[in-house]
Amino acid sequence: MSKPLKTTLSIILIIVFLGSTVGFILTISASGGDEPVEATLQVTLYPTEEIFTCAYKSYGDDQTDLYAAKTIIKNTGDTAVEDFRISYKIDGYCDWTSTEIYPQIVPGQTVRDYCFPNFDSGEMQEISTKTPAELTMKYEYDGIDQPVEDTEKIYLLGKNDFVFTSLQEEDIFTFTDATDNYPILAAFVTPNEELTKSTANELAGGLETGMNDEDVYQAFLRCFDYLRAAGVKYIQEPATYWTERFAQYVQYPHETISRKSGTCLDLAICVAALMEAVGIKSYVVLIPGHAIPMIELPNSGEWYGIESTFIDQEYAFSHFPDWVTPEVTASECVTIAAPSINDNMAEGTIILVDLESEWAKGVIPSW
Repeated sequence: MSKPLKTTLSIILIIVFLGSTVGFILTISASGGDEPVEATLQVTLYPTEEIFTCAYKSYGDDQTDLYAAKTIIKNTGDTAVEDFRISYKIDGYCDWTSTEIYPQIVPGQTVRDYCFPNFDSGEMQEISTKTPAELTMKYEYDGIDQPVEDTEKIYLLGKNDFVFTSLQEEDIFTFTDATDNYPILAAFVTPNEELTKSTANELAGGLETGMNDEDVYQAFLRCFDYLRAAGVKYIQEPATYWTERFAQYVQYPHETISRKSGTCLDLAICVAALMEAVGIKSYVVLIPGHAIPMIELPNSGEWYGIESTFIDQEYAFSHFPDWVTPEVTASECVTIAAPSINDNMAEGTIILVDLESEWAKGVIPSW
């Protein structure tokens, strides 16, 4: 082979080799190279403004609608986020929650994460008034040097505090809007509390409250008479001082029995708890400005409410002499309650708090 030919072939081989190498280098660069694309996340914490300590156990159940905070995670970048991990704590009341892990959040994806805290029962029992606390959210993912934290203030309500709605005033259009926290009232109905249970057993003794309609109805009337004989009086709720919204100090049934007094809501809750304690399906009926206890007969399915504020015989006869006889009997008070329930049902201004249904959903009594 001549020297010029060898030289030409050598040049061709060098060009081919260099071309292959350049192609290899371009392939590495296209797949990320030594400078990976940085992930871009938008992480926003939205704390619940107020925690209902009356139902604090329910907040730890991720099957309920009760949560302490919501976090919105948006991948606004051009690369996937790998192994995103997030957890929460509430200083003094709940240690870090178990870490929620999202293996991958792709570009354009939005993830919603919720804080379901397991509150310390001892600490929650000490809360008697609205109390501020700090909620901290912490997250990390592959590629960042250290976790990121965000802290927001929340408030823990006293165990007797109930706010009827968490909606802003401009978002309230109906009675349902104004009472949209109604499921939480189920947490105040405590049929298994000792005083409530023993009182219910005493007043319903000798009756078949499981499947006998007549006995169930008689237990309902006996409950009214029992509370009247015990000296229970009707009182009005004082103006709220701890919130600008419609709220109320709500008693538990044992408190109403022990204190021998209660508001219309306290009395409705107490009667419902006593009935549930002996196996009678009960409701708390909310209508504008008032609350009424109601039972459902096991066989016929008929509903009966009772004007429980008229347990206070003196109040009933002095304020509504045209409605009642001087005796203000329990049967009269069932008759009086019916038009209020039916009229508000027709107008759509009624809420039936189905206690057993709310308990099944996780809104269980904490005390």
